[in-house]
Amino acid sequence: MATHTWVDLKIPEASLLADLNGIVSDLQRAREFSELLISQYCADPPNWQMAEPLSVAIAVTYSRAFSKGVRHHLNESDLGMLSVSQRETHIFMRAYRDKHIAHSVNEFEENIVRAQYCLERVKTEGITAIGYGGARITGLGSDKINELIEITKILENDVRIRITEEEKRLLSMVRALPLEEVLQGGQKAFQPILGNVSKRRK
Repeated sequence: MATHTWVDLKIPEASLLADLNGIVSDLQRAREFSELLISQYCADPPNWQMAEPLSVAIAVTYSRAFSKGVRHHLNESDLGMLSVSQRETHIFMRAYRDKHIAHSVNEFEENIVRAQYCLERVKTEGITAIGYGGARITGLGSDKINELIEITKILENDVRIRITEEEKRLLSMVRALPLEEVLQGGQKAFQPILGNVSKRRK
């Protein structure tokens, strides 16, 4: 019986392939969260409490595929296969994450301080209290979510084609290296360091 195993590739040429796999993971998770939100909307009765947390998860996870950081990311040039409507949904999702979830910028929320009084006694009592009013959009609509599901499928298919090409390129390169050099990579287990969340990974 043959024993198949692996060795980690610790060469700079492998970083693009690792990053592309991370992008696929983000697109898949955004789609899974989207499908879960649609199921919450279709429940009887609908579970409206899940609208905000799932909408946040969808927008943040989808945006990771396009966010600059330490890994490769998708660019505007990667959106050429999207329809006009899908492109508008993409722009909406990025703005929803950037201007509503991450930062309070757009008009999706309003916070108002109010002076309260009794209508019948305002002339004698004046203002009796300070209160608060306001509203916010807490969840994405079904139309945006359904379109995002399609967008993630299209983008994932495109990235998977790039992954296949990159795997072929990398396999050819690795086969040309001395076997001893490749086998020195070892097998690293994932051990995140949770202490310093601001520290950039290598």
